[in-house]
Amino acid sequence: MQYSVPPNETARIYPSFKRRIAFAAGGLLAILIRIATAHRRAVLASNQKDAPLFFYEPYGMGDIIALQPLILSFLGSGRKVILAAKPAWAEIIPPHPAFTFLPVSPAYTAYDASKKYRGFFKSACNLAKSLQEHAAGTEGIDVRGDVRSIIILYLSGCGSVRTLPRYYTANDCRVMPFAAHRVQLLRGVSRRIANAAFAPPGTYLKRPNLAHLLPAAGVIPDYRRIGLVPLTPWEGKRWIPELWRETILRLRVEGFAPVIFCGPEETDAALTAVGSNDLNLECREAKSVRSWVALLAKCSSIITVNTGPMHIADALDKPLVVVEGSSRLPLWAPEGEHAYVVHHQDVAGCAPCHQVGSVTKCRRRCMALVRPEEVMHALEEVLRKDK
Repeated sequence: MQYSVPPNETARIYPSFKRRIAFAAGGLLAILIRIATAHRRAVLASNQKDAPLFFYEPYGMGDIIALQPLILSFLGSGRKVILAAKPAWAEIIPPHPAFTFLPVSPAYTAYDASKKYRGFFKSACNLAKSLQEHAAGTEGIDVRGDVRSIIILYLSGCGSVRTLPRYYTANDCRVMPFAAHRVQLLRGVSRRIANAAFAPPGTYLKRPNLAHLLPAAGVIPDYRRIGLVPLTPWEGKRWIPELWRETILRLRVEGFAPVIFCGPEETDAALTAVGSNDLNLECREAKSVRSWVALLAKCSSIITVNTGPMHIADALDKPLVVVEGSSRLPLWAPEGEHAYVVHHQDVAGCAPCHQVGSVTKCRRRCMALVRPEEVMHALEEVLRKDK
């Protein structure tokens, strides 16, 4: 993996005072629920023989891809594992007789800010009730350090809960000491390696692998075909349309055939995001994780913002150029030897940051610092390494 500029591995995200207060209140609530449910959860745990591990990860595709190695390591050691996550991510974990996938879509994970947190406790109780059949007496694991997840795991009946000491994957708010058993926080590493803090000592987690979603006969990529992934749910992490457009024109001059990839019913948004409505570009919609794998595998390389499909491309070990702005690095960076992250967080000053609410007022300043010529140089480097 290569960076245009070495990342600041010790950089902190400083949450607002309002957010810290809300997180502290959530931590106090988690403590109260932990105490109030302690006896019932202990009884449920005593009824379990070789209690399964219960993972609650209600967010994005990249989260589940990064979680895959940890889940597979437990399955390989003979443990039963249950994962509660969004229905679309079910295919990311290969089928296994000791693995159970539970589809959940809590409202507070919506990217629409107006849907977040409204009636959270009522929603959490309803969600926990639906999870109790599988979660009761298990060992709950929250790999995010998110007090909302901790609350849901206790309400679901998990006998014990492990978490990070802070919400390290997002906003750096601290988890109160007694809210759950806190594992060691590994800094300056990828999300995969950070997740290793929950594995038994000495466990090595392999990189994520999505080969089980490839056709049995394999896929032969087209050298001229360059996949472009411009969309991400966070507006502040999108590259500037004019810069995408210039890059597309440069690719065509070099003899490449760029093609845009996006999610279902996102074609118009994707074409607008790259400023190419008049360039007669091919745009393909991926309907599922499996279809993302099929589309990306046919390309010689991928140019993308930091979003879920980037992690798919990395898991397929594709030559990969990532246009990066505000994500915490190397936590959310790809790991493949054919990956190149172009960023200027050293100049932006305010990065990394948590892309919600008023953060987008910076108008993607850190994204605008990345220039098309840098992306083309990075593409040349990853293609050269792949030969």
